[in-house]
Amino acid sequence: SSGINAEYGDTIEVCQLVHNILSNLREKKERKTRFLQRIIPVSNTCYASVEDIKKTALEMIKDTFYNKTPKTFGIIFKSRNNSSVSRDEVIKIVATVATDGDTYSEFNKVNLDNPEYAIIINIVKTITFMGVVKDFKLLCRYNVDELTKNYAASIKPQNEAADEVVNTDNNNIEVEVGADAIKEAVSTDVTETEDVVSAV
Repeated sequence: SSGINAEYGDTIEVCQLVHNILSNLREKKERKTRFLQRIIPVSNTCYASVEDIKKTALEMIKDTFYNKTPKTFGIIFKSRNNSSVSRDEVIKIVATVATDGDTYSEFNKVNLDNPEYAIIINIVKTITFMGVVKDFKLLCRYNVDELTKNYAASIKPQNEAADEVVNTDNNNIEVEVGADAIKEAVSTDVTETEDVVSAV
């Protein structure tokens, strides 16, 4: 839209745009949408193969990770309707790219509790959607419902009863990659609908 172009210029960095939207919701404590449940930004896509994911990950994270500024990161992986790509292999490949062997491993550290950056990998059938987001835990895993649950009633009409919410469980897998070993932590993320993907 013209408003977005005026603020961000001709080139819009989708991950930064979504971060700004959610940060604004958190700061102003005002829910501006009724049906949107989650926003997951996508900055890069590729075919769902280990080789293509490695190549795309390198292109996606090099500007953020290949410097000597200390930072922490986590890997969030989810796969739907795909059995040809190994989760463990993808995680190892992306973690290796993020730390670049011994060159940047001193500066890029894993932190599962509250990573500065989260590398999002979503595989749907034969397509991989990827993005690098900031403040993933602080912004409630980019879940608008969770981020605004304490003031969501502000958008409901006065005479409208609150709808009953039916939740389903989706498993998110976060993986910590160290210099010598890989530690895995599995957490359950409760959502009411499928993820909303913002793609370029």
